[in-house]
Amino acid sequence: MDNKATHSAETSTPRRTYALVFLVLVIITAVEVGLASTALSRGLLTTMFLSLSFAKAALVAGFYMHLNHDNRLYTYLLVLPAILLMVFLTLLILS
Repeated sequence: MDNKATHSAETSTPRRTYALVFLVLVIITAVEVGLASTALSRGLLTTMFLSLSFAKAALVAGFYMHLNHDNRLYTYLLVLPAILLMVFLTLLILS
């Protein structure tokens, strides 16, 4: 049982990291709220919102779902389709 507690303490993410990720998520959300009231073109806004949402999703998946400790293959399998979706949606909106 002592070995399990030691292993858990070594692989756990400190609270400071969670607080920092939460702060970054709050800042990104504030930027999104600020962007919503700008007079930028719809295509540009959509691209920016998709990018910011992808960044937030990556932070949540990486830190709160602990995927940053998993095999990198899983990360690539999650990220590549999301990037392609963003690119295709952006091209569709801008065309």
